[in-house]
Amino acid sequence: MALISKRLRHVTKKPFANVFTFVVYLIFANRAAALTDFPIGYSSRGGPSAFVSLIEQERLLEEQGIKPTLVYIGGPQISQALVAGDIQMALLGPVTPLRAAAKGAEVRFVGGVTEHEGASLVVDSKITSIAGLKGTRLAIDRLGDTSDFRARKVLEAIGIQPQKDVFLLQIGGQGARFAALKSGQVQSMIVDPPLTLVARKAGFRELVKLSQLAFPSATASIVVMKATGDRRGQEVYGALRAITKALRIYKTDKETAVRALSVFMRLQDREALEETWRVVGEVYRDIPTPSFAGITVVRDFLGQTEPDVAKLDVEKLIDNRFTDRLKKEQGK
Repeated sequence: MALISKRLRHVTKKPFANVFTFVVYLIFANRAAALTDFPIGYSSRGGPSAFVSLIEQERLLEEQGIKPTLVYIGGPQISQALVAGDIQMALLGPVTPLRAAAKGAEVRFVGGVTEHEGASLVVDSKITSIAGLKGTRLAIDRLGDTSDFRARKVLEAIGIQPQKDVFLLQIGGQGARFAALKSGQVQSMIVDPPLTLVARKAGFRELVKLSQLAFPSATASIVVMKATGDRRGQEVYGALRAITKALRIYKTDKETAVRALSVFMRLQDREALEETWRVVGEVYRDIPTPSFAGITVVRDFLGQTEPDVAKLDVEKLIDNRFTDRLKKEQGK
């Protein structure tokens, strides 16, 4: 009331200009207040999460009446935040949601933005063939996480036995892994763009592109709690609509996508930005549908050592109603 009274006193001095200003202020204040809280967490600042930059830049959540609260949360903490209710939706790999489901958490996969992996297996320049990997070390973040899963599946797909032919060494995040590669501590690692370009420029060989391999991807899955899907379906659908539009802009408007990527990744190198845009755009879906095959592959991998995960029924963890509605809306 004090703020309104103060503004009204100013109105009496300059009636027309101040009334107009005050009305505009109230309109925008009401619009801001009308936006719904629906915090969304994401677990990566690059690669498959690149579309997040367009959601922010193009104000796509606001178009759906949702307050643009996008929060970076790395590691298993993102699933913990989802289960605790600190965020309402998570953009992440399927490893930690599956483990949460095995412990009784009612998580639901409502979407997924990738069809295949956009990363590459990068190796020391002295390694010129797949056979040359034998007896070497490959850097991962840590055993049992998504980086471990990806490494093992890639090696298996090219006929190499993990921990027998190639030793998996726990190093940490992608930056630390790349430093280990440059120092010779390891001879290979899996990298996402734009580090693919950086690695090539540094003299490393891009031995295998994961997009060329047969196994499906659920790397950038979209997950909510069952209660959220049931009680806040409008917001879940709105967020998925915003993501769908971001994917379309990313693939069809290169300049807009590259500008958003530059801000999101804090990167100015045009060549590196274009590398990210090109590689990631090749694996993005048109409609962010949950990847049954990709989630199942991860379930089976974890289930080899985690019996509770092996028992999970993937079909019961997937909720297609929102993406089915999107497909119908877009005539697909």
